[in-house]
Amino acid sequence: MAKKEAKKEEVKNNVIVEKIQKASDAVTEKIKGYNEKYLAESIEKGKKTFKEYNEKYVSKNIKKGKETIKEYNEKYVSKPLEKGKEYFDGPYKKVSKTVDEVLAKGRDLEKDALKKLDVVVDNGKKFMYKIPMVETVEKKVSKSLYSLPGIINMPNKGEIERLTIAMQSLNTNIETLKNQKTA
Repeated sequence: MAKKEAKKEEVKNNVIVEKIQKASDAVTEKIKGYNEKYLAESIEKGKKTFKEYNEKYVSKNIKKGKETIKEYNEKYVSKPLEKGKEYFDGPYKKVSKTVDEVLAKGRDLEKDALKKLDVVVDNGKKFMYKIPMVETVEKKVSKSLYSLPGIINMPNKGEIERLTIAMQSLNTNIETLKNQKTA
């Protein structure tokens, strides 16, 4: 009897399993049908609508925005930048040219002064060796020759060198300012 009851119980369990399986299949079919009928169509419609909306509004607005930014840049940004560059370049070029000219003139003055001083020293030496007490006279003449540029209001060698160094420093500072401006 135990076998019969066990068999009845097994058959009963199989029937329950079959009913659960049938119910599961039915639910799956209904969900599948629902998905196909409602969700899949809605998703496809949403994709189409989104694509149409994107093509109709978003893409065009992005393109217009890019064009507007480009026009704005050309109209309001590029031109003032060019004018600003011209505004700074003009005075810089004038100052730089003037500094170069002053340096060249300073070098020419230095060369001329040294040549004149050498001629005076040579003439002085020739004359001094003819006079007795040459050393004393030579010292006095050398002293007066070195003071000669100051007397005739001509810069001496040290002043010319300092001026040259100052002009080179000024030129370097101008170059640095120009580089900072462009950076």
